[in-house]
Amino acid sequence: MNELRYTETQILCGMREMWERDQTELFFLPRSVPFQPDDRIDEHMQSRILKWASEAIDYSDLVDLYKSLQYCFRFECTREEWSDCFRLDVYLDDYEEWERLYAADFTFRRAAQFVAERATAISFEPVNIIGQECGPAGAFCGIQELVREVKKRPREFGPSTRIRDVLKGNAFIFFWMKVRWITKQRAPKLSSSWLKLETNVVFIMLACLLCIGAIVFSLQKDPLYFFYSAFAVIPFWILVGGLMERLLDPLPPELQTFRDLAVWMAELDDEQILPEGERG
Repeated sequence: MNELRYTETQILCGMREMWERDQTELFFLPRSVPFQPDDRIDEHMQSRILKWASEAIDYSDLVDLYKSLQYCFRFECTREEWSDCFRLDVYLDDYEEWERLYAADFTFRRAAQFVAERATAISFEPVNIIGQECGPAGAFCGIQELVREVKKRPREFGPSTRIRDVLKGNAFIFFWMKVRWITKQRAPKLSSSWLKLETNVVFIMLACLLCIGAIVFSLQKDPLYFFYSAFAVIPFWILVGGLMERLLDPLPPELQTFRDLAVWMAELDDEQILPEGERG
């Protein structure tokens, strides 16, 4: 039996999710422009670097990109395979020749095809229960495998378990990122305010430390007062950030439990989530 494969469109959606996840969340820096499938990867990567930084991507950036793709899509690939596919050895030896002969092929679409040929897809097809096909049960089996991909030794859970009771922090973010690209971004997007919660807490903590430093300096107090205050402020805001991350729920009311998600995925058109090899 042939292994199931994700579609090129699913992989491209996953790459967009990955790019958006990796981009900076600092409010004073511009957001990068979303890529198009036929955009060159090296040019898009260069466009994300601020002009005043005076930096340029190099061979190692292009070669090591496959590691991020491996982590996101769970496939086996060697550095040599990735390099050979896009002739990055020529890039290293003679950039002008690579630009002339091979650069046009170094696109997001071609990278998606490279991944699609190697990544084994998770099945969400209906399963047979007492002689009848059950779509939600099949989707739930796929979701269980998805959870195991993002979290080692997750606690046992059933269909009625709340998603946020099992997955928190980065495990939840990566889980939902996978749900989004597997469903071709039909799943609702997590709010940017929730995703930036950790960054915002860090900024608030730094602002508090600056205020304390200014007060200590203006009152000409012993500098030890600043360090004592810092030891109190930093753990406090770390605790606040952790509590807020756990208490605030980024999921919509209709997708709170694994059953909710399984039923929703089962109701999607097969073309939205079924990988190559499952479509009838």
